Amino acid sequence: MVIQGPQAGLKHRKDSLKHAERPDEPSEARLRAGLGTALLVLAVGTGVLFADPITVGATVGLVAMLYLFRVALFSWPGAAVALVLVICLVPARRYTLPVSLPFAAEPYRLVVLFILALVIAALLIDPAFRWRRLAFGGPVAFYLATQLISIGANVPGLVRAQLAPNAVISLVSLLIICAVFIVARQLLQDERTLHLVLMTAALCGALVGALAAVERVVRVNAFIQFFALLPLHELSEEESVFIKAGTARAFGPAQHPIALAVFLIMLIPIAVYLAKYARWPRNGSWRELFWIGCAMLMLVGMLSAVSRTAFVSLAVMVVAFALLRPAGIPRLLLYGVLGMLAGLAISARNIIAMVTELLDPEALIASQMTSPGWTGSGRLADLGPSLEQAAAQPFVGTGLGSRVTIGPTANAFILDDQYLGTLLESGLVGLLGMAALLLVPTARLIGHQRSAAPPADRDLALAVAVSIIGYTVALFFFDGFSFIQTLLTFFLLLACGSWVVSRNRDEALAPARVVRLVR
Repeated sequence: MVIQGPQAGLKHRKDSLKHAERPDEPSEARLRAGLGTALLVLAVGTGVLFADPITVGATVGLVAMLYLFRVALFSWPGAAVALVLVICLVPARRYTLPVSLPFAAEPYRLVVLFILALVIAALLIDPAFRWRRLAFGGPVAFYLATQLISIGANVPGLVRAQLAPNAVISLVSLLIICAVFIVARQLLQDERTLHLVLMTAALCGALVGALAAVERVVRVNAFIQFFALLPLHELSEEESVFIKAGTARAFGPAQHPIALAVFLIMLIPIAVYLAKYARWPRNGSWRELFWIGCAMLMLVGMLSAVSRTAFVSLAVMVVAFALLRPAGIPRLLLYGVLGMLAGLAISARNIIAMVTELLDPEALIASQMTSPGWTGSGRLADLGPSLEQAAAQPFVGTGLGSRVTIGPTANAFILDDQYLGTLLESGLVGLLGMAALLLVPTARLIGHQRSAAPPADRDLALAVAVSIIGYTVALFFFDGFSFIQTLLTFFLLLACGSWVVSRNRDEALAPARVVRLVR
């Protein structure tokens, strides 16, 4: 005889309950798995029979990845990462979704509008999701107001020239781009999400830099090749320029080699910041090695774009860093020497040629005075005629969207100078808006990096300020607001700068808000 105690009886009852909870018929989970498998097989079979198998395979693979990582993706940090990935990796102004909308359904537009809708819904129904202060909302709003003023003051002329629809489209597009600042700032609810955004952006920059170097050698753009496999509509079928003056140039996911180079140099300070403060790798030496390696890959990508604009901007960024943080000059020199050696190993001829051009002012000025009055004219050749044209309407210009530089309705030349283009379209009012947008955040970030904030916050403020300084300088040499990737990256970094400037105030208000909710 076996005597069973109370514990044995309890175990027996638990086993009985477990068997009762597992009926013989298929469980709900198995039923869902079976239905999912059947639908997947049906979709793949239909696609193989009636569509391109490669496109179907790429789509199924993408859906599978979304399902596998659904917990991480369908969250606020996941939304922030998705926004960064779309900005950094999807070829700008190249593809749209095959849907009929009043505007071109470019991926970045749909992602921004979708996340904006989610943020608004969360603010309305989720008490835990609260509004984050836009430290730089004033300069952004002021810039948008100047563009609206330029349109309002030029309505008759825009209507006569049949450019009113173009002005409206330009304004709507600008609003969506500026919404990146609002969306990104609201997604940055805590320090963990901030670091996730910064790390994702730096990793994307490293990937873009590495693939740009490959592109320059093999003349194959990996980004265009990949997205061509997806069921997207090609917005532009024009091939980008690989060769200029006998030199191969990479453009990666950007619209132009200059835009690629500027995009990469804007992310270099972020990678340098992560070398000290990133949460991964945990080991300090490995962390510094990894993220400085990412910065070097960005530098390699910049060199592969063969852009004098990026060289000038990077030089100004280095000088700005040295003036704002003299204690970092020794390490800056070390990284600078390593970067120069890497550049010389990759493309010594192009680097020497660009440096030689920059050190020869007469030849450089002569190169910018070529072909006045023709497409492809030099920047200085356009300066005089453009200033004469601006003098006719100096305060409000001819209106946002009035200058069309490409397509059959083109009525103006590409100036390669965003400030000059803004002067013509929006006048002195528009230039004032640009100054507020670029200089006010930079000044506040520089002031914050000198404050009594924690060292990590001061260093992040410095990194974002240096990035914006580089972008501000680059706008003298290319029409950066027309190259969407750089402008989106600027607003993303502006949101990060807004987080670090507002951090202390948000943390001070958090306890008071919690008390009010409890009451």
